Amino acid sequence: APSNVAVDQLTEKIHQTGLKVVRLCAKSREAVSSPVEFLTLHYQVRHLDTPRLAELHKIQQLKDEQGELSAKDEKRYRALKRAGEYEILRAAQVICCTCVGGGDPRLAKF
Repeated sequence: APSNVAVDQLTEKIHQTGLKVVRLCAKSREAVSSPVEFLTLHYQVRHLDTPRLAELHKIQQLKDEQGELSAKDEKRYRALKRAGEYEILRAAQVICCTCVGGGDPRLAKF
């Protein structure tokens, strides 16, 4: 869809059908609230509850508290976050984003 509002509405309607939908936002829009925030990729990664990603949550909490991470922790954080994003996107039946968002590197493997 061409606009963020349109993508949010589309995501909401698809979600109501029972399909597993993920809303992919530009990283610059992750802080903007949305009526479908619970369906966004960044929200789902933050709330993904798997033993494998417990470390991600621990590092995220450290980042939230300190504002920045050591180079080693930042590298591990990014790797875990990418793995979580991939897991969520792979499980989705539908991925919604703007036209520009369709070129996001996170979608390169799909």
